[in-house]
Order: sequence, then C-alpha cells, then structure tokens
Amino acid sequence: MFRSIQWRITIWFVLLVIVSMTALGAYLTGSVRNSQLSSLRTQLENEAKIIAEASLPGLVSQGEVNDLDALAKKLGAQISTRITIISLDGTVLGDSHENPSTMQNHATRPEFRDARASGLGESTRYSITLGKQMMYVAVPIIVQGEVLGVARVALPLTQVESSVNRIIMSIIAAMAIAAAMVIIVAWLIARMTTRPIRELTYASRKIASGEFVQKISVGTRDESGQLASAFNEMSFKLKEMLATISEDRTRLAGILDNMADGVILTDAGGNFVMTNKAAQKLFGIKEEDAKFKPFIEVVREHELNDLLLSCLETGQEQVEQFEMATLNRFLRVISIPIASDRLDGVLLLIQDLTELRGLQTMRREMVGNISHEFRTPLAGIKAMVETLQDGAVDDREAAKDFLSRIGDEVDRMAQLVAELTELSRIETGKAELKLELVDLNELVEEVIAQIKPQAERQNLVLETVLADDLPAIPVDKERIRQVIVNLIHNAIKFNRPGGSIKTTTKKSEDSVFVEVSDTGAGIARDDLPHIFERFYKADKSRSGKGSGMGLAIAKHIVEAHGGEIRAQSEEGNGSIFSFTLPITQGTQ
Repeated sequence: MFRSIQWRITIWFVLLVIVSMTALGAYLTGSVRNSQLSSLRTQLENEAKIIAEASLPGLVSQGEVNDLDALAKKLGAQISTRITIISLDGTVLGDSHENPSTMQNHATRPEFRDARASGLGESTRYSITLGKQMMYVAVPIIVQGEVLGVARVALPLTQVESSVNRIIMSIIAAMAIAAAMVIIVAWLIARMTTRPIRELTYASRKIASGEFVQKISVGTRDESGQLASAFNEMSFKLKEMLATISEDRTRLAGILDNMADGVILTDAGGNFVMTNKAAQKLFGIKEEDAKFKPFIEVVREHELNDLLLSCLETGQEQVEQFEMATLNRFLRVISIPIASDRLDGVLLLIQDLTELRGLQTMRREMVGNISHEFRTPLAGIKAMVETLQDGAVDDREAAKDFLSRIGDEVDRMAQLVAELTELSRIETGKAELKLELVDLNELVEEVIAQIKPQAERQNLVLETVLADDLPAIPVDKERIRQVIVNLIHNAIKFNRPGGSIKTTTKKSEDSVFVEVSDTGAGIARDDLPHIFERFYKADKSRSGKGSGMGLAIAKHIVEAHGGEIRAQSEEGNGSIFSFTLPITQGTQ
C-alpha cells in the first residue's frame, strides 16, 4: 500500500492536518489562557483598588485590627474573592478567609513587594492554605502620598483552566473530524493526481521511441518510477542536445559581453531582442527593461532609428557616422540585415570612435602648435640670415647683433624641444623619479630667493606663509622645484605692477599642500579648463615668449608623484594655483 503515490499523498495530507490542528490548538489554548488571565488580572486590580479605598479609614484612624478583619470578611463574602489587608511591615491586619493572628508575615510575598515598589503587584502560585492555584493582585493603600499598607485580592484559576480544557476538547474533536474528512478527500485527490502521471508516462514513452532509445534501471515500481524510466530514456539524447546549445550560447554570450563595440539585435518590427554590456553602458539601458520594446523608445536617438528603418526597408547593410550630442559621443554604426527566406531582424554594430577622434584632434592640434612655435623663430632666423647675406655681415655691430638674436632664437627652439622631450618622457613613464626626503619649506624659500630679483624688477611683493609642522616627504627635488618655479614665474609674468604673490604650505592628514596666489588679471572662465593642456595659452599671454607647456609639465610631474594640481581664478581677481603631494610616496 505504501508503495503507491496515492496513499503516500493521503498520509502526508493527514499528517499535515494533524500538525496544523495541533499548532492551531496550542496557539488558541495559549491565546485563550492569556486572555482569561489578563481579564482576571484586570478584575482583581480593580477590586484591590476598591478594597484599598474601603480600608483607608481604618488605617488612618489606627482602629482595631478586628475592624479591618471584619471589613475583609464582609467584602470578601460580597464579591466572592479572597481579600487580605496588610500593614507596611507585612503583618496581616485582615483576611476574608483566615484569622489574621494565625497567618504568616507577608513582607516576603512578591505581590506585596511589587505593590510597595511600583504601585502594583501580581503573582500566580499555589496556595497551601486553600489548596488551589491562585492569582494574587496587590495595590498600595495611599493617603496624601504616604503608603499606609497594602490591599490584596485573590481568585483561584479554576475558571481559566476550565475554559482552556473546553477548548482543548473542542480541538481534539475537530482534529478527529478533520482527519476523517482529509483521509477521504486526500484519497480522492491522490487518485486524480496520479492519473495524469500515468498518462504522462505513456506519452513520454512514445516521445522516447525511435532514435531516443535508452533504458536505465529504475528502483521503484510506483507511478513515479515508471515516469522516471520514461524520461530517463529521453534524458541522454536531450542532455547532449542541451549541452551543445548551452555551450554555444555561453560562448556567444561571452564574446558579446567582452566586445568593446555595442551590439543590438532587433526583430523584423524594429523591436529590441537582445543587447550586450557595451551597448547597455553606452545608452544607459537594461536588457530586461528593453526587451521587445520599440528601438526608438529605448534608445531615443532618431539618427540611429532612421538607420535601422532604412535597413529594414531596403534589406541592405547601412553604415553611418553620428555626432551624438545627447551622449557627447562620436559613433560609427553598421546595421546588418539578418535574413534567410525573409528578413528576420537587424544586427546593429555600434563603434564608439570618440576617443580615437579626440586623439586625432589632439594630434592635429599638437602638430599645428609645434609648427606655430617653430615658424616664428625660423622666420626671424631666415630674415636675419638673408640680411647678413645681403651685406650686413660687413657691418660688425649689426652682424654681432643679428648673430646674438639668431642664438637667442636657436636657444628658444632648443628649450622647446627639451620641454617636448621632458613632457613625453613623463607621460610615457620613462622619466625616473629620483626620490629623496625634501623639506618643501626650504625648497620654497630657495625658489623665492632665486626668483626674487625678477619680482622686484616688476615691483611685486613676494610673501610666504609656511607651516611649522610640515614633514619632509619623498619627492624628486629638482622636478618639484621645477613645478614651484613654474607656478611662481607665471604669477610674476601675469601680475600687475605693485601687486603681490603669496606662497603657502600646509599639512593635511596624509599629504602636504603648496599654494601660489597672485593679484594679477586672472584667467577667463573659458580658458581655465584648458590651462594644463600642452601648448595652450590664454589670449592675454599669446604675446609672451612662453611655449605653453610649463603648466602641462607641472601637471604631469605632480601626478607622477601621486599628487594633484588644480587652478582657481576669476577674471580680474587674480589666480590661485595649488598642488598636493602624498606624505607616503605612491608613484603613478
């Protein structure tokens, strides 16, 4: 009998009902008991307060003990409750059921102590005097804030236990009836449940016939064993097929997810089918949210949607490049029709060329800047050489002046080449940092002493505010000197006559801080984001002799030390350049 699923289902149903009814019965029993006890506790509390009020005159007038005992017996008979009146020292002054003189001192009773301490005491215990489980509730007898004694009332828990026993009997009866009904119903349900299983076994064997011939040993003889046998016959072939499909799918998913280019697949109606991580990141979409939605609704780029529609209409591959203003990206998109007998969808391959385009733009600008920087000195040299060739070489003073100027221009170009070489070495990580412990305060003072004559010639005041607690830090001294010289030199070059330059050092938790501020003309808002780019010069400095690479070199030197450089300026209100260096060196 127990080999049958039908009977096993029936037994489990019965066990479930029994367990459920038992749990429900325990819950109901506890709930009713707690409810009854709470109700009894409230009743006793109210009665105790009444007794306290009634016994107050006897305690205030310090009358005879017999008066309080008579009061307790009288009231106890009226409300069918045991009443006890107790003095502050625990002596029983009156009791509705016993002679107070023969009763023990109640000072140690928990309800008496709690009533005196908190204003209400409650205890449930077995009464030896009455031979019953009793609930005791006590309240203090108070007059004008002074506790004169304690009034206690008590009732047996017979009624509570009686109610609980009735519920238990009701639950047992309900369990018996429910178990009988469940056996019948579960048997019918199990009978109906196993019928489809038998039919499914027969159908599975039909599916397993033909090329899916496979027999395995089945340990049981019931319906589930027959079903397992039928499905096991199919499992081997199905497992092979699913393994192949899963492997191909995993390989394809791995390729798509690791592609740098975005991939989006749509159906013939232009609705999303699938996408890869690159496309999700580029357009800020989630594949689960985008599936089967119209392409334009998800991407919201009309140029891409037009390209998709063109591919769907013509059935031909389309290639376009777009400047996506909303994404701030430059994209090359290839739409490839997917078709066998008919067009099934479109595969969009999205290549992000923004970085490549930026590099190309940077290269063109760099070539243009270098050409510009070399064109002026070369033109001057050529003009002076032609002048010398035309006869000025015979004029000793003119020839000497021209040769000196040619030498200056050559030095300028050599300096430009040296700066380009230095910047390239730092950017590519080929410039090794010669680290040593350096006191930046001393280094700042050295630079100030070196550059002070230049500042005095322009009537500028150099100020320093150097931190006393600045620690020595591991840096390449000469390169950091180059950074400080560059910042102070710029502050001198672009300052106003009579202005000032202040150099400050500070210490934070894990780095040191150097700041150079000036009272110059400041930097225009449009120029400020570009001042650390190589060859970049604000309009006001185009007439100067600088190469426009000093700040770029300073930026890369500071970053090579693991620090950060920044600039703040407001046109007309001077500029503040600052950089930080880590106290513990971690080069980048």
